[in-house]
Amino acid sequence: MPEDLAVWTGFTREGGRAGAARLLDAAEPPDAVVCANDLIAIGALDVARERGLDVPGRLAVTGYDDIDAASMVSPALTTVVNPAREIGRSAARLLIDRLDGDEGPAREVVLTHEVVRRTSA
Repeated sequence: MPEDLAVWTGFTREGGRAGAARLLDAAEPPDAVVCANDLIAIGALDVARERGLDVPGRLAVTGYDDIDAASMVSPALTTVVNPAREIGRSAARLLIDRLDGDEGPAREVVLTHEVVRRTSA
């Protein structure tokens, strides 16, 4: 991925504001922002609103976690549900297998996900 398409920032609303501002100041700003969590995405929505950008018409914004605030912001945030319980179960299962002597190669665990479609994307 070209470095100018990814911004590393804090997992906070302020981090999202800073990251979105950096992306939107680019010579070719994006028409969508995919954020690592909902707080970052809410910060991106703040910047879009301050700049008068239509969301999702000019800029689509998505988050991850589906925190309560995701449905309360305007526009409501499209997000991906964090399957925390399934992640924990899978991690525990892998750990128990290792403790029981499984020395096989590393495994990739793919979990199902749910996209919560709201109005930001």
